[in-house]
Amino acid sequence: MKTQVKLNRIPPEFKDERDIVGAGRLNQLLHLQLTILGSIAGGCSSASIFEELCRMIETIVPDSLASVMLLNKETGQLVLQAGPSFPREALPYFQTLVPGVDMGSCGNAAFSGEPVFVTNAPGDVRWNGLREAARRFNIGACWSMPILSDDKRVLGTFAITSFESCSPEPFHRRILETASHVAAITIKNQQREQRLLQWRTVFNDASEGMFVTSANGSILDANKAFTRITGYGLKEVRGKNPRMLRSERHDEDFYQAMWASINVTGKWQGEIWNRRKNGEVYPQWVSISRISNHHDESFNYVAVFSDISSLKESEHKLFQLAHHDPLTGLPNRLLMNARLEHIVAQAKRNPTGFALMFIDLDRFKNVNDSYGHALGDQLLIEVAERLRVKSREQDTIARIGGDEFVIILERLYSSEDAASLAEKFIETLDHPFRIDEKEIFITPSIGITLFPDDGTTPEVLLKNADIAMYRAKEQGRHGYSFYTSSMTAQVKERLSLETHLRRALQRNQFELYYQPQLVAKDSGIVGVEALLRWHHPELGMLLPGQFISILEETHLIQEVGEWALIEACRQVNEWDQEGLPRIRLAVNLSAKQMFPASVSQRLGTILQSHGLGHGRLELEITEHSLMEEDEGTTAMLDSLQDLGISLAIDDFGSGHSSLTRLKRLPVHCLKIDRTLVKDIATDSDDQAICQAVVALGHSLGMRVLAEGVETREQSDLLQSIACDEQQGFLHGRPVPARVLRQMLLQQQRQGPATAVP
Repeated sequence: MKTQVKLNRIPPEFKDERDIVGAGRLNQLLHLQLTILGSIAGGCSSASIFEELCRMIETIVPDSLASVMLLNKETGQLVLQAGPSFPREALPYFQTLVPGVDMGSCGNAAFSGEPVFVTNAPGDVRWNGLREAARRFNIGACWSMPILSDDKRVLGTFAITSFESCSPEPFHRRILETASHVAAITIKNQQREQRLLQWRTVFNDASEGMFVTSANGSILDANKAFTRITGYGLKEVRGKNPRMLRSERHDEDFYQAMWASINVTGKWQGEIWNRRKNGEVYPQWVSISRISNHHDESFNYVAVFSDISSLKESEHKLFQLAHHDPLTGLPNRLLMNARLEHIVAQAKRNPTGFALMFIDLDRFKNVNDSYGHALGDQLLIEVAERLRVKSREQDTIARIGGDEFVIILERLYSSEDAASLAEKFIETLDHPFRIDEKEIFITPSIGITLFPDDGTTPEVLLKNADIAMYRAKEQGRHGYSFYTSSMTAQVKERLSLETHLRRALQRNQFELYYQPQLVAKDSGIVGVEALLRWHHPELGMLLPGQFISILEETHLIQEVGEWALIEACRQVNEWDQEGLPRIRLAVNLSAKQMFPASVSQRLGTILQSHGLGHGRLELEITEHSLMEEDEGTTAMLDSLQDLGISLAIDDFGSGHSSLTRLKRLPVHCLKIDRTLVKDIATDSDDQAICQAVVALGHSLGMRVLAEGVETREQSDLLQSIACDEQQGFLHGRPVPARVLRQMLLQQQRQGPATAVP
């Protein structure tokens, strides 16, 4: 290459734009911008615009080479887009570059997002990766400006290369800024054109109907699917308001609510019934979006819709099959339950009474046995029809199986009203049925429950109505009976437990048992789990599963839970004072206790008063509780970690975990659920799951403990897959504090095991 003339220099200090670039040069910059912007407006390709830009720069800055490189999002490389004056033999060196601090001016500018001005390429460390190219082609200076998007992301670089070592003058910097700016505009315009092309393709070829309106609601454009679904061509609807498609099945309140949603949220979607060109009314699923400018002023609306006629028809057929008795056409058990749930919920919000009748036909089996099932089916059809005729418009009659019917009697306020209706149903069924020239007599037995006296849930109401129906049969059939028992044996037992629980803490009936946790099968105890026991005055020793749910429902769990924490910490402190091996204490934390104010603050006081340092207390929280995305729970867990309290996920593997949430939580231990450990020695799937849990825990820096270890085979397998700790009957059952103390004394005499610091 020939030696190039060194670029001119001008003084560094100027008062305004004309001082910086000079009048002639300013005109050159303006001409450059106008020319390139004109090419963009004229629809020229980005490749030709970049070529034109480079040639104009080379004209403005004599004896220079201009180039444009763009960043490939997929490969992360800079790719040369334009360099019209680059020697052909130099292209392989600059065709692609990996952004980096030593990959020349452009690679460095793309890496840093800042301008890079190299005045002596062969001797500059920023050209270490391209030093051979700099020397071979006599590159002296290279100034590169990053091309940035509106949000300051690097899109590429614009560079001016000289064969003379020199520094850029203010005019050259302004040229670089101008060139990178118009290059960014070119890229943005190219992306916009690509999006418009994609939108046009989607718009034209979509299977859903689409149309666009102006701000005042006039249709501007519609696609082929619009014509196929509505029957209207674009010429027929252009300039008209979409209300021409209305079916008049919706009132003005519907449309006002729809537009209120669009105006407030910018969108609405839902089901609308519209009318085709041929007059047919059909259902659509429509999504309407508002397109606004930077001032939040609407200038377009876009609607996307699909014809859901076939879907509605299929839904109707499926609903009929799934929710109605095929013989009588009455609602079946499924639909009856749904309606009953709705009525119960409604009655709870707006206190109203209703009744439930359970009707069973007396000796219906004799009809089937005597006359056959075909006649029996016809009898059921006629029974259903008579019940329908005698019921009120608001009542629901259902056949829930065989010869059993249920009637939900809404807005019924007294047992007298229910009895009156029951007598009407009995009377209408007393009249003989004439089927196939045979006279059939059938009588009903009816059980009645009233809301809310006899139950406040669908299950209880139905169960009690069934009980009342059987009482009617016991009383001689052909009649009705009200449910009169105030409670079942199960409810009595539960109420009794609740009553005793409320006094258990004051009467010192709770005790903590401790189950050892070991590192391996032959090692010493490194931790214990504190487990609650209740010495019931009548039933004896009760395990947590028999009363924890009642504690939670009655909110006694807060008080009992705090007692358990204090007692466990006190006991461990006592063992510490005796000089016994220092062990970790694990205590279960109920989901009902997970409130920052009532746990973390109080725990700090408890730990301090009993001298338990960092890592000595571990709280076990169920997998389900931890996986709930709740800001309060997360804040509480973070505060516990700040107190030096370890956190363990109890029963891991028995629920549903989000790995994304799991890695964000301050968890220190995973406890493999005992159901996975139970068959680990014989079930390869359980073994694989346990191995995966161990690997997961270790990859997240967590300790893994297996619960429910009962056999040597289980223990050996867990040890072989690197499970850190074990807990179960093989190593020790839950025992009172005095027994655990003896175990620690024995361990102390035998020598120290791996202990908690």
